[in-house]
Amino acid sequence: MHLKVIEVPSPLGLWPSGVEQAPDALREAGLHSRLDAEEAVRLEVPAYSDERDRGTGVLNPAGIADVAHRLADAVGTVIDHDEFPVVLGGDCSIVLGPLLALRRRGRYGLA
Repeated sequence: MHLKVIEVPSPLGLWPSGVEQAPDALREAGLHSRLDAEEAVRLEVPAYSDERDRGTGVLNPAGIADVAHRLADAVGTVIDHDEFPVVLGGDCSIVLGPLLALRRRGRYGLA
């Protein structure tokens, strides 16, 4: 099965502390070539804001939701092409996108 790397340089769930550089650092360390996945999809991430949502206390809820929906679309496209998505990113908020993609298909589980 062919792997497809999806890069999501997001600090939206935490703060810009370097986590947003993970996809680039992993590429520079040779991960993409070792996976035989030189071509990658890269999602642009909205600007970070340090203001918490008044109702939830969450940082960047609109940005996280936007990234989650676009990432779900990207993961879905990869799956639809019989490829295996490898999502590389910043903070843990990016897991919402793959979860949504799997939910849309009625299949659950992450590795």
